Amino acid sequence: MDKMRPHRLLVMITLLSSGCMTDPEEMRISETLDIRTGTAGLVINEIHFDPLQDENDGIPDQPDFVEIYNPGMAAVDLTGWSITDRPSQTGKVNRYAFAPSGSDNMLGPGKYAVIAPEYSAGIPDSRLVQFYRYLASPADAKIFLVPRYKTFSLNNDGDCVRLLDRTGAVVDSAGYTPDWHNPFVKSTKGISLEKYHPLMESDVSRSWTSSADTEYGATPGKTNAVYVNPERTDDMLLFSDNPYSPGSGGTASLLLIRINLPAGSWQLTLAVYDLQGRKVRSLANGSPAGPVTLLAWDGLDDERDPAPSGNYRISLRTAGSSGSHLEVEKTLAVVR
Repeated sequence: MDKMRPHRLLVMITLLSSGCMTDPEEMRISETLDIRTGTAGLVINEIHFDPLQDENDGIPDQPDFVEIYNPGMAAVDLTGWSITDRPSQTGKVNRYAFAPSGSDNMLGPGKYAVIAPEYSAGIPDSRLVQFYRYLASPADAKIFLVPRYKTFSLNNDGDCVRLLDRTGAVVDSAGYTPDWHNPFVKSTKGISLEKYHPLMESDVSRSWTSSADTEYGATPGKTNAVYVNPERTDDMLLFSDNPYSPGSGGTASLLLIRINLPAGSWQLTLAVYDLQGRKVRSLANGSPAGPVTLLAWDGLDDERDPAPSGNYRISLRTAGSSGSHLEVEKTLAVVR
């Protein structure tokens, strides 16, 4: 991993005072993230403190978990390591040792460790694997279960997760609060907190937001759904095809629309207009989003009729939790 000089989160966008581009066809973002340099130690990368659990819904419970990541160039032996919560008013600390002696506790470079409570089951039958089905054969992760616990004592109204090595020294910590979530998400139940990049500081809110994963609400053991390349320079609005040919019947295809925004919490509206300014299709209306969002258009209007061949304007409007507003439009040709 390339080393980068430390600096604060900086987002450079060419905008008019109204928040609109002078040339929307050329709108770009150039972004630098607050990356810690010289970090070889493990870091906290994802925290799930308010999972979905209902014994009557007929589906596996979603466990709480903490995910750590090894950004170094060498494997780390986690034997004797633990995680703790914030000390109580009486000084009590709940400590969860997750890597006992006699096990394979080596975490390779670029790999994730997912730590979850599990009262009695082994890894294949654990709630973690039963809920996150892809963890049955994780490509980049090791799973550590803390036995005889149904849940960690991570408070929904805020707590501190600390990662301790075998000597009890604090390797990394994150003192989260509920407002680290995307404020545009109506309910964060079942949604984890994810970092934009593993090497951003763990103990500050600007490094975190709600997971944007639409299937599980979290991404234990793999790249975060809100991951941002620290040196990306991308178009804010990208199409998989232009011209776009929707096809018909069994040959119908989707237009994939990739939205790239600065790291942060966003609410977005995306719509398709004809050149007379009439709305053809609404694809998102005030939806919460992270810095990277993928939407799709099937070539139909809001009445589910095929949009005829011609040129259309794809209009993106966004509002950020910091009060920023970004708008961009691009022309799309539809060919049938």
